[in-house]
Amino acid sequence: MRDPDSWEDPNEFKPERFLASFESGQEDALKYIPFGSGRRGCPGVNLSYIFGGTAVGMMVQCFDWKIKGEKVDMEEAIGGLNLTMAHPLKCIPVARTLNPLTL
Repeated sequence: MRDPDSWEDPNEFKPERFLASFESGQEDALKYIPFGSGRRGCPGVNLSYIFGGTAVGMMVQCFDWKIKGEKVDMEEAIGGLNLTMAHPLKCIPVARTLNPLTL
């Protein structure tokens, strides 16, 4: 994945380099996506989804979240394969403390 003969700037994070392969219908690009695809796909993909969901659940359960700024700007960015926010949401985690009197 870091061969300079195969990739321009191989050490740079440039996910857009795969767009040309997907748009032209080449399935070779599927082997470079996370977890792979098809019969050579990662056997641990389901386990990673479970752990990811557990991590998000623990963050929701163990922290209160404050929004940086006064309100969320829902303006969309232009371009790309999916919708992204023009002004990314920034949240600050605040640890929840347990009151021993309520236990």
